[in-house]
Formats: sequence, C-alpha cells, structure tokens
Amino acid sequence: MKFQLRSLFFYLLLFSTFSVQATHNVGGEISFRQTGVLTLEGTIITYTNANALPADRDYLTICWGDGQCESIARVNGPDFNGNGIPDGEIIAPGTKMNVYQQLHTYDAIGTYKVSMTDPNRVGGILNLNFPNSDQITFHVETQITLSSNPENNHSPVLLEPVVGMGAVGQPFYHIPNAYDPDGDSLAYELIVPMEALDTDVPNYVWPDMIPQPDPISNNLSINSITGLVTWDAPQKAGLYTLAIRITSYRNGTIQDVVIRDMLITIAEGLQAPNITVSEQNQDIIDVQVGDIIQVDVSAISTDSDLTLELTASSGLLESDYYDHTAAFSASANGEEANGTFTWEVKEEHVRQQAYQVVFRAQDDANELGSTAYYLLRYQVHGIVDVDEALTIFPELTIFPNPATDQINIQAEERFLEGTYQFFSKQGQLVLEGLINSNSTIDVRELPTGAYQLIVVLDGQSISKKIIKLN
Repeated sequence: MKFQLRSLFFYLLLFSTFSVQATHNVGGEISFRQTGVLTLEGTIITYTNANALPADRDYLTICWGDGQCESIARVNGPDFNGNGIPDGEIIAPGTKMNVYQQLHTYDAIGTYKVSMTDPNRVGGILNLNFPNSDQITFHVETQITLSSNPENNHSPVLLEPVVGMGAVGQPFYHIPNAYDPDGDSLAYELIVPMEALDTDVPNYVWPDMIPQPDPISNNLSINSITGLVTWDAPQKAGLYTLAIRITSYRNGTIQDVVIRDMLITIAEGLQAPNITVSEQNQDIIDVQVGDIIQVDVSAISTDSDLTLELTASSGLLESDYYDHTAAFSASANGEEANGTFTWEVKEEHVRQQAYQVVFRAQDDANELGSTAYYLLRYQVHGIVDVDEALTIFPELTIFPNPATDQINIQAEERFLEGTYQFFSKQGQLVLEGLINSNSTIDVRELPTGAYQLIVVLDGQSISKKIIKLN
C-alpha cells in the first residue's frame, strides 16, 4: 500500500510563526518490557521541536501507577552541553526524539497505568481549546499487566516515529507500525488526547469536524488492523492533534494498552517523494519457513533541490527479538534513494499474527520532513525442512543443489506418488507436477535465482531452498 504526505513550499513561513508559540511536544508514547516477576523497564519516548531549547527536558517524571513517581533521565543521543545527560537525537529536520528509561519494582503482580505529564503542549492547535492550546498539558499513559512469565511480556513497540506533515487538499497518512514481541494481536482506534491520568483534554474537536472550505471530502479514519491513519483530505491549513490507542489482546483478553499522542501540521504545498517497491501484493503475503524474501525499494523527490532518506521498520529487523533478523540497506544520491529488504524465513518467525514492513522515504523540505510510506504484510507458515525430515521420509534425497538442468528426488519405494511445486522468491508458483520415489524434474526453463521447492509425499510436506544456475 502506498501512502504519501505532501511537501510544502510555504511551510517555513508557517513554521516561523509556529515556533514562537512555546512549541515543544510533537508527540510521544510509553512502552515497557518486564525484566522480572515484579520488575518493569519503562520507556518514555517523546518527539519534540528541536528549536524549542528553553523547553528541552533532560529529565521527565514518570508515575508507575502504584502511587510512586520519580524523575528519570534521558538516555539517547550525544551530550553536546557536557552536563552528563544525553541531548536526544535529531530524526528529521527540526524534530528530535527523546528516550527516557528506568527500572521499577512493584509490590505485587497486577494491572497498572504508567503515565507522564508535561506542561509544554503547542499553542495554536485548531482542534484543542483553541486558541489557548498551550495552556493544556501533554499527557501519555500505558496500561500494563505484570505476568508470572516475564520473558513473554512486552508492550507494543511503535516502530515508526511521529512525522505529522500534511498538505491542504491532499490525503494525510500516518502509520505507527506497532509490533508486539509476544505475538499478541493488536487493535487500533482513534481517541481524544489526554491532559492527565484518565482525563481527556477540554474543548476537543475531531480534526475532520473543524469547519473546512470543502467538508464533503474531509474524512478522518483509522484501520483497526494495520493502524493506518487516513485523513482524506484536510482543507484548512494549521495545527491539529489526535491520539491513537493500541490495545494488545492475549487469548481474547486485554493485556496492554499504549496511547500515542501526535501533532499534525497542515499547509499549502507540493507533492512528497514518490516511492515504489518490487512487491505489489496489497493483501497479506503468505510465506513459509525456508523462503527467501527480497524486496527492492526506490524513491525519488519531486523537487531536485531536496535530498531523501529511505528507511524501513519491522519487528523482523529488531535483533532484540530474533536471532535471525531481516535486513534493510539503502543509499541516497540527492533526490533519489534505493534500498533492498531481505529476509530468510526461519522457524522462529512462525506466529499467528502477520508481520508489517513499512518503507519510508523522507525529504528535507521542511522542519518535519515530507514523507511517503509503503506497507507490506507477511504471514509465516511453518513447514518441515528437508534436513529435519528424515524421520518422516527415510532416505529422502534431493540433489543437486545448486542445479542447472535438473533436480533429482529419490525416496523409499513405499512412496508411490506425490507432487512437487516450485515457488519464486515473490511467492509465485512457477513449476509443478507429479513425482514418485525416483523422479527427475527438468528446471532448464527456470530463470536463474532462488526458489522454494515443496514436496508432498504420503500426505507429508517438506520444503527445500533450491538455487538455479545458468
């Protein structure tokens, strides 16, 4: 799925006005992981205006939901001012990501709400206590449930940062790309932002309910499964805010709840980068253990004066969760960027929930960066690999590999008849037929590359990666 945010000719003028209004928080959320039966590592992530130096925070106060609050330090980025506290990381022109992290021990297993409140919300937000939104505090909270199995208890992790830039008359998109390391199912919904624990902000109006020149084409929605926020399309320039609630379910019961608060800037402008990928499947893509996935990605700016950054996010790329991770490499040359996503599907990747992979191309046109997204989803199915299947298929042999002209399949004579299928790395069926216990498959017509061979004998399936050479 391809999604674009629109770049802005006049955004610098808008932002120069926006900057004097005590700007600070652009967005944020709280995540956690359980490290012991009663111990939690809480992480506050905020996205702030990097130019609002007087409002910058080396410390934030976290409340753990058990009556205890404490000041915790920022832990990411360089220490430019030499005070011993990192200063955060610039992730886009004018936008900084700040990470604050701390361990906490509870007295008992239970459900708690971890929260953070900061006074610096942006002024001039059209849909929040306008024109005095700077008098409303910025608040995020996360509901946690401690587990007797600490290794299997993480909150959803939001892999895509807050990049809230849109253009008048053009669809606005945002993808949090939440990933649950525990394999819990996730559901997304839009909610009213909060100013304190369990307290909505006052005088809030949904962004698509603000009077617009063309309200007929002004609709805000969220996909409850993928988390894609679509505003099609804002008609009035200005600042807006909204919040997203991500709920994780385990065996049909709510396990955790994370809330993301974010700011959206809408202005007149140009098109964002164009992004294309070699995989065009808009539905969930079925893959199997042993498959080798490769997706080529390219992006180009619509303005030759802009430079691009091309990135990818997915739980599959996180070494904290998998021994065998996917990989993404990219290079940019001014207004063009190219990248490749590669993934060898392993047994550890098998799970009920689909994986999301989000590709993002971001330019340096303005203070937040104009952005284009592309979303792919993969569902992993397990298959017994041939190297592990000898107890099922005694004396089964598949050779040669790599192959040029033919593949030989030999098994015990008790296997009278079966089937074979060759799949490309894109998951397309390219060759199939019948086999017996001693068969030869002609592969001369297959293009050079990697394939997945699936053999079915006596109702049992095995999978083998085959390399075809010229």
